[in-house]
Amino acid sequence: MGSIELVSKPLLNRSEDLINLAGRFSIKKAAVLKSGGRCAFWVLVFLIQAAAVTRADPPQEIQLPKALSPGVAHLLNLADPNHPESFRADKINNLLAFMESSKDPGAIYFAEPALGSPSGYYEFDIRQNFEHVLKYTFHPKIPSYLMTPSSTRLSRWEQVQHPGERLPAWWDSLHQLYAPRMVRGVEFVENTPDMVSGAYYGYHLYRTLILFKANQRHVIISVSKQRSLSDVGKKGYLLGSDDNWDYFYSGKSGLTIPGLGWVRSYMFDSYGISIYYELDAAAPLLRCGIFRWVRAGWSRINAVKKHHIHDGIKRFAKSYKEIMEYPDLPGIDQFGGVYSKVNALSEKALRDRIKIYLGILERRYGREYRPSRAMSPLVFHDKSPWFQMTAEAMKSALMREYLKAVMGKTHPKRVEALLDF
Repeated sequence: MGSIELVSKPLLNRSEDLINLAGRFSIKKAAVLKSGGRCAFWVLVFLIQAAAVTRADPPQEIQLPKALSPGVAHLLNLADPNHPESFRADKINNLLAFMESSKDPGAIYFAEPALGSPSGYYEFDIRQNFEHVLKYTFHPKIPSYLMTPSSTRLSRWEQVQHPGERLPAWWDSLHQLYAPRMVRGVEFVENTPDMVSGAYYGYHLYRTLILFKANQRHVIISVSKQRSLSDVGKKGYLLGSDDNWDYFYSGKSGLTIPGLGWVRSYMFDSYGISIYYELDAAAPLLRCGIFRWVRAGWSRINAVKKHHIHDGIKRFAKSYKEIMEYPDLPGIDQFGGVYSKVNALSEKALRDRIKIYLGILERRYGREYRPSRAMSPLVFHDKSPWFQMTAEAMKSALMREYLKAVMGKTHPKRVEALLDF
């Protein structure tokens, strides 16, 4: 495949970390799946379900200026290991200027499709200094999923093209940033259950990080390209509000939309650009501009629409901003120390902690709790999915409870036994 080009014509044909999989199918697309019989009936069910979550008064959709396309294409090519480019800061001047311009807060912004994948753009401000955001987002001592708990279940760098094969401590030398710095690698990501389809996916990303200065202000950009087809989508459920950061992972393939439990869905392609731009070091104020392109569905038919991507980025932004701005966030050494102890637990010790974790959740929601979606299971009756989690997933659950305790989302005494090392 050649270098990425942005195309303006609509094509039929996820998120670095996330996807909303409930696009509405036309009858013509439905016919492609299978004509008549069981499949046609369930596609009709899907149409009805999707219509139920479609906005009654959809917001205005605004395409980003074409002057941004060369810069966007340049950044996307930086994540392609087959056609790597050297970073040129002058190619993204228009992008940074656009980030500083005024926007319609109620509109959905989108870029030109990348290799047939629909897109979304969303930006938000963080009142925090650049070094803090850089350190907590990209520190090798703590897993990055901890900073995005509503959208990312698991994340780990499997390859890092840098001395020591770990992310560099760039925050220690920001005052000596005389030229752009770049690191490439491969990251594995598994997202949390989607708000609409209920599916969660595991997939690999080629990821490139670039740190530099523009207009005498710091910028770090994260660019990603999905390496290959994702794992099959599995059924997951939100427990209570998404703000609780509690989820149930069934381990079973399918969607949680009633009538579509049989669907074997996948993320076909995804691309992402996340720009963290220091607007005012003294304030402090930093702006995050996020582009996502996602193509996903089943039978090679895309089900993702622009507003799904837009809503997925907003979901990511909400928890990320909350954590970055939290005034009493533990220091990196404290975070790293807790994670180091969790990471050292044996599998038996982890399963013992999961029993305690289950007790916390049962007290929080009640043993007879059933997620709000129709035909949802009684998630605390059958314990097997909880104890079939991988060691990595169990560690993620423990770290998430720790984060909630330090941020006041749950009383620390309720998790003392869970984190008693």
